[in-house]
Amino acid sequence: MTKSQRCLPPTYAPSLVFSHGKGYNDQTFCTLSDGCYHVRSVPQMRRMFYFTSSYGWLMLRSYESLDCYLFNPVSLEKIHLPSLIHNSYNECVLTTSPSDTNCIVMCISNAKRSYIFCRIGDNKWIEQQLRPKKHNDHILIEGHISVIACKGKIYLFFSQGVAVINFQDNFSSIELQPMNFPEFASPWVSCFRYYHVESCGEIFRIVEIRFGASSNLVFNFDVFKLDLSTMDWEKVESLGDRIFLLGESSMSVSATELGLKGNCMYFCCPGFTILNKFDMEDRTLTVTLPCPKKIPQWEGPFWVVPNCKVQVKKDLAKTDKPQDEANQEQSWKDLPKELLELVFSSLSLGDCIRFRLTCKSWISITPILHTNCLPNAFEWGYQEGPWLMSFLRNKGACKLYHPIYSDVYTMNIPELAGATIRSANYGWLLMSQGELSFFFLNPFTMETIELPDMERGYLFTGMSFSSPPTSADFVVIGYLGSLISVYRKGQETWCDYELDAKWEFAASPCSPAFCDGIFYCLSKNGKLGLFDPTAITEESQWKIIPKSQLFPYSDVSSYTNCVKIFIVEYDGEILSVFVGYLGKSVLIYKLNRREMKWERLESLDDKVLFLSHTASMLLPARLKGIENRIYFPGFHDRDNMFYSLSTGKYHSFGSKHSCEDWINTCEHLHCTWIQSTK
Repeated sequence: MTKSQRCLPPTYAPSLVFSHGKGYNDQTFCTLSDGCYHVRSVPQMRRMFYFTSSYGWLMLRSYESLDCYLFNPVSLEKIHLPSLIHNSYNECVLTTSPSDTNCIVMCISNAKRSYIFCRIGDNKWIEQQLRPKKHNDHILIEGHISVIACKGKIYLFFSQGVAVINFQDNFSSIELQPMNFPEFASPWVSCFRYYHVESCGEIFRIVEIRFGASSNLVFNFDVFKLDLSTMDWEKVESLGDRIFLLGESSMSVSATELGLKGNCMYFCCPGFTILNKFDMEDRTLTVTLPCPKKIPQWEGPFWVVPNCKVQVKKDLAKTDKPQDEANQEQSWKDLPKELLELVFSSLSLGDCIRFRLTCKSWISITPILHTNCLPNAFEWGYQEGPWLMSFLRNKGACKLYHPIYSDVYTMNIPELAGATIRSANYGWLLMSQGELSFFFLNPFTMETIELPDMERGYLFTGMSFSSPPTSADFVVIGYLGSLISVYRKGQETWCDYELDAKWEFAASPCSPAFCDGIFYCLSKNGKLGLFDPTAITEESQWKIIPKSQLFPYSDVSSYTNCVKIFIVEYDGEILSVFVGYLGKSVLIYKLNRREMKWERLESLDDKVLFLSHTASMLLPARLKGIENRIYFPGFHDRDNMFYSLSTGKYHSFGSKHSCEDWINTCEHLHCTWIQSTK
């Protein structure tokens, strides 16, 4: 690379940018369409603080002064702006492209509750306070202000409503309106963030829902669109061809132009150089590392979207056909693809697996997805263990993944539409519909069993049940902090129990384990909570075992870094598993039930673990070679990912891939392991 090239940013695709190095003089551009990274030192971006990216332009402010300007990374053009009045401005927006004479640049100060604006070519900013149009207006602009421009107007969203700002010459008017922001109800929630995106003349509000032992674990995204005529929010289930790039300044791009899959959102967790992609269709989370693992002192990241047609390089492969091709001997692999697909579509699940294993070419040319396939109970328990059942977004459909052979099938189950998986065991799924309704579904027989509605909704941290819902004495529990809600077979209502353990027991997001009549609940730091549904008094129903605590509260990082926590029962034994951020550490413990203490377990011997937040199970390894493994609901390409306790690394069946973390993997967030009990 020449010196002049090092000073030019890549302009052929949107990029995630990190500023780093001495004085933040260097930038690493991670281009979205090809997954490459480019280290640059663009003079116009050196020692500059990023404000916003809009219409292909960046607004930058000096680290050393109040100087600021607009910069076009494609044309390298700069447009100087007046020096800022003070340094408390933290958000900025452009109403139109700077090439438009009506373009207005506006900056917001959350600290001073004011904003400034100017037009291109002005020599000073105009400052205005954020206050109601009428002095007696009861709406107060409080909390964090989120700013976005749409159709020449600027919208400020705050806790009590929205402020719409219109500009006329050197004046601006503020119209305040109350607003009911959309609510969300999801299990296991611990915290969330929200973003606002303008896309094709529409405003979207994205709620990032997180859960788990730390705030680094994404659970879901809820998307809402603003009706500009009524100022009401409407739930959106699909982004179509759009891709949302979320961050300090969020934006929308066309998936077709990038050559990428649409209906996805890209975002970074604060403080990490990891890029995440959330797929709205199958609700999977893909983790990538778009830049080198180690970047010296950095800030950002932020998105740069060139305002030009995305250029995607496509190499056309040339094939030379031999002249005597017609005379070559035909084999199984030469059968027409259409014929193979026709045969494949009529096979049962077990036969589909054997069909694809006939020869290597059939694996690649037969469909990886088998639609509307309803396996029988034998095939569900096919040889080696459970299937991973992943639920599609509000479609009444799910995908089935075989953990060993990586086969994928689809089942259409209308009862699943809009439902959320809460727990699974004994071949049954415990589902919730909204906040109040719960039901059981047996996907092998399609039998459903309704439970009484709850009187109020709870965002339970975990749920579990003692036995199949067809048994005479089954019990269902859901717990959240200091509350446990219980349903017993034959009762008409749920019973709530307030526990004196609000601060002593911080529940982890996993289904409790049931053993010998007791539900075992696991806290974030390894402490056990025991719930006995048959006890007479509330004092005897709930017991916390202090000796079971694994990580001291004084060492916060030791347990908050365990972002995934699981508890498993097998043949009267209780196991717990703690997984670090990005899967970089896996710790297994076995409960000494006599002393009620955890003991470190180094090997599973001839058994294999299947883990998810809704169902975890330890089973004998019925297939040689899969023992001493832990299967997660994660994938590398098409292959299910597992952790080998023998090697201390992650692997994928059928490939030579191995790694020490979850980089370049795809995780299913709304899923469960399930196996027929017959």
